Amino acid sequence: MRKLRLGSAILTLGLALSACGGGSEAAESTAPQVDVAKLDSGNNPTTPVDLESTRTPTSGALREAIRIGAATPVAFQFDPRFVYATGYKGGRHLTEADPPYFSGSGIESKDFNTAIPGIVAGWESSADRRAELSAGRSVETITLRFSTADQAKFAATELSNRSPGTARQIPGYSDALAKVEVKSEPLPSQNVRAWLTRGDLLLSIRISDPIGLPYDADADATVAQRFFDKQIEMLRSYTPTPLKEIAELPLDTESLLSHTLPTEASKRPNKGTSSSAVYPLQAVLHLEEKPADIATAYADAGIDYVAFDTGSIYRARDAAAALRFRAALDKDPEGNPDYMKVESPPNLPVVNCYNATPKVKYASDAPPVCHGVIGRYAFGVSGTNLQDVYQRAAAQYKLLVGFS
Repeated sequence: MRKLRLGSAILTLGLALSACGGGSEAAESTAPQVDVAKLDSGNNPTTPVDLESTRTPTSGALREAIRIGAATPVAFQFDPRFVYATGYKGGRHLTEADPPYFSGSGIESKDFNTAIPGIVAGWESSADRRAELSAGRSVETITLRFSTADQAKFAATELSNRSPGTARQIPGYSDALAKVEVKSEPLPSQNVRAWLTRGDLLLSIRISDPIGLPYDADADATVAQRFFDKQIEMLRSYTPTPLKEIAELPLDTESLLSHTLPTEASKRPNKGTSSSAVYPLQAVLHLEEKPADIATAYADAGIDYVAFDTGSIYRARDAAAALRFRAALDKDPEGNPDYMKVESPPNLPVVNCYNATPKVKYASDAPPVCHGVIGRYAFGVSGTNLQDVYQRAAAQYKLLVGFS
């Protein structure tokens, strides 16, 4: 039901960006020189992409969803106890083509637009208190923009009516709808769900507690209050795009995506919306397994935008900051017993690569990854085999040559 529709660049993100700290001591002060003519990029594209040829009917809605994601708090920003986003947790865009799933409502994602009409764009984010599955409370937030305020109110009322449990209040929000559900099967748990509208926006949160006997609905209601407080505060930075202009929103930000190694057209999703886009830092944090940790490295490097496609590029403050951020990227595979460091791609010493150790049974459990740097940009690529990743790294480097 809830899936991250993300490309291989997000695989690199998941593997590499759970690192913590900036890694500044490990970074070199300058990057080695590279002879571009000697790089083997295989059949990968090495010139900037014409993005307009990739525009789809939902491309603009994706951009609007990311804009909402950039004005949505990561869980640790409203409650520092929720620091893990693992598996299918994290964040994802929501559009009419990528509808949400509201647990407990009885509405499957495929039926959402019929039952709850009017979705424009939105963002989903979730996190856990513990790294282990079902070892502690979890939160899931959904912030949805509708075409009209009446549709947002209908959504809140309909979702509340369809959800099980008894009504309760959220402190400070007398206009919020909320329910507490205590389940005994298949496993004991408590769910506190709350919905709040502000204009054409629906703010929703679910706090799930699988272990806290006795359950504390008041404590969970306070978590909902904190989310509403922080979400409303951050939405002050969000200016809704007029509905008629959403379809024409620019596909790129400062030419970053056009310089990112693209996904082959045949491999882009047939359903839903490709996640290939430029993400502001706040939206990127939603995609992290340990956002509270990696936020330090992002801040140290001054990362403001990240572009994801088959490759991923991170725009740092300057070249020295990009080197420090590459060191932060490298920390995760270097600390993972399933990985070992391997040689850099031929003639590309600014790239560090990692592959599965011989003891790894399935290559898909530890796919090869490479992290590189050129000027103020750090970048990452992954793939199914090392030769493929070497060529992708070379192609991504070529795409960034001369780009500032």
